[in-house]
Amino acid sequence: MRAFLENPRYTGSAFFGRWAKHETLLDPDDMAAGHTMWFRRSTPERILRSREPHTPPSCRWRRSPRYICCAGQKRPVACEPQDRTQRATTRAYLFRGRIRCAVCSRKMEASPRAHGMYYRCPARTLAPGSPALAGHPPAVYLREDPIREAVNDWIGRLFARENLDSTVAALVASQDLPGSPSGAREAATLRLCEAEVRLRRFQAAIEAGVDPAALVDVINEA
Repeated sequence: MRAFLENPRYTGSAFFGRWAKHETLLDPDDMAAGHTMWFRRSTPERILRSREPHTPPSCRWRRSPRYICCAGQKRPVACEPQDRTQRATTRAYLFRGRIRCAVCSRKMEASPRAHGMYYRCPARTLAPGSPALAGHPPAVYLREDPIREAVNDWIGRLFARENLDSTVAALVASQDLPGSPSGAREAATLRLCEAEVRLRRFQAAIEAGVDPAALVDVINEA
């Protein structure tokens, strides 16, 4: 079961370059003696993952427990999803789904403690090869109390009687009018289209026989 849960192919995504082939001569002075060949796990930066799901996720994988009991540990290590907003909970979190990590931009998960409520982002749930892994601490924690106080003060100032007119005007101005998308949205859409075109070109090259390992850097850049 552990090997099944740790195999990323059962999530529906396609992976390339997870294993690298290595060959060694049996006798460097005798080429005719042949060689040995073995496979070694590639480093995270050399592994490619498809942008879109390649196949539907396995039913067994979706219904399996969301944790794996690791040897030598007293409690299971959670296999966290990338988006934690839809997870069922019995607690009330004021900023659920609203706080994002400044390092990897993922939504931070709530982490109750005896002395207060925290929001955290663990690095172990990042996808292998993610650029954010290079500068991501093992875990990023943010306490809820200072945020709550700052937000309450900010809302109080916005809706104070002397600021009410300017607040309403700012709310109206922030709404996007139909048929007039903002310049930032247009720029983001253009970048997305260009990236998708480049990725499709690289995928076609892999299907034509190009070694995926040779395209790791350009695909990550795209």
